[in-house]
Amino acid sequence: MNWLVSVIKYLPFVIQGVISVETALQGASGATKKAVVLAAVQAGAAVGEAVPESHVAGISSLIDSTVAALNATNFAGFGKPATKTATA
Repeated sequence: MNWLVSVIKYLPFVIQGVISVETALQGASGATKKAVVLAAVQAGAAVGEAVPESHVAGISSLIDSTVAALNATNFAGFGKPATKTATA
């Protein structure tokens, strides 16, 4: 049951973090984006309390699941390949 409490606690941070990072870092690798989201979630949670190390792996999995769900549903353009601009 503790995992459910952790998911409920961190999910809003993860969803907003993933959407913000996807928007800001469109050309970056998935690993880079994930690291930025994880750091942001840890920083945001640190305002109230530190994120226990035991939760970091769970948050990492939550990020992966959130990205997979957003890609599968094409939410806000997720899952679309980046468009390339023509150069002269």
